[in-house]
Amino acid sequence: MISFFSHHKRLIFTIVVVVFVGSIFFVSGQVFTSSSMDAVAEVGGEKIPYQRFLTQVNRVMSSVKDSGTEVNEILSKSVKQEVFREMVIEELLSQQGTKMGMLVPDFEVAVEVQNTPQFQENGAFSPRAYYQTIYKEFTMSPADYEAWRKKARLATKFKQFLYTAVKVTPEETKAFYLSKNKDLKNFEKDRAKYASDLAQEKFANVANYLLRQLTNQQEVKSYLELREQGR
Repeated sequence: MISFFSHHKRLIFTIVVVVFVGSIFFVSGQVFTSSSMDAVAEVGGEKIPYQRFLTQVNRVMSSVKDSGTEVNEILSKSVKQEVFREMVIEELLSQQGTKMGMLVPDFEVAVEVQNTPQFQENGAFSPRAYYQTIYKEFTMSPADYEAWRKKARLATKFKQFLYTAVKVTPEETKAFYLSKNKDLKNFEKDRAKYASDLAQEKFANVANYLLRQLTNQQEVKSYLELREQGR
């Protein structure tokens, strides 16, 4: 299963809003209350709609099937867990972005909507295609869809902020190169690549550390198992 996700990660998680694939955190199991019946999880008091979770899972599974991959119960369960985790992470990061005063202007969401191919006809944005697609594929109203996209963009903006805070010195790049190679023969030629790889590695470490801190500070309630049991 790990090899499957490694091979198909690009295919699968370009549909799901990608934040930090592979990060690990704990979510506590809870019983349903009247306020959580329509949620798959609650993060810091904010509910993640169960219907949106199902929509994301169905879109991922559809792409997996289109790729010719055989779908079985193990794969289906793994996709659900990954989608759930990504949605929780997105909520955590968007909340953190809000706390830092970050904003996503309405025009950014409007531009995204107008440039989305599924919402276009003959190369131009079509309100009719937009309304039909979000109702049919996302089971959302325009207001709900745009609020979701704004939250996703805020999470991405916070992620980008974290990445720009990562610094890699020339000495670190050289040491990183030597950890992967016997000598410095091709160092100058490959310097940029190794500096980028090291920045990505440092970013992943910072991001995963932050996620662990956030999940310790924020109450994360998971209703996934109960919803899957029909309770």
